[in-house]
Amino acid sequence: MFKIEKRFTFPMGHRLSKHKGRCLYIHGHNFLILLGLKSKILNANDMVMDFSDVKEMVSEYIDKLDHSLLLNNTDHKMAKILTEMGMHVNTIDHDPTAEKLAENFYKHVEFKLKNSTDLYEVNIDYVTVYENENSKATYTEE
Repeated sequence: MFKIEKRFTFPMGHRLSKHKGRCLYIHGHNFLILLGLKSKILNANDMVMDFSDVKEMVSEYIDKLDHSLLLNNTDHKMAKILTEMGMHVNTIDHDPTAEKLAENFYKHVEFKLKNSTDLYEVNIDYVTVYENENSKATYTEE
């Protein structure tokens, strides 16, 4: 099995609406995402996948989160006000924890790989999301 890993970094704010501590308040992190891909065979270029193609595959997803505020849909009133003030706000169906960010990113990449005729031999291995150098969450479907 051949494996590659690509890392992506971006700053993003979020609020954990279900949290009992300080994470209840809007705050931010310099997120680091590690994406692991695997394949039993190499392509015609002797690669699992070209790293620039990996970047292109996820760039729209990363760009949407970069320098944004990510909120739970239950914070729709807050999101509306902040959006009207000109802030870049995204909402999702759950709290934007590192665990859920890893799962969402995994599902995005999995969809992209399954719908590409060129990448049918490449599979996603894992996604790890770091909120900081000491705290990470990993999602995989093992």
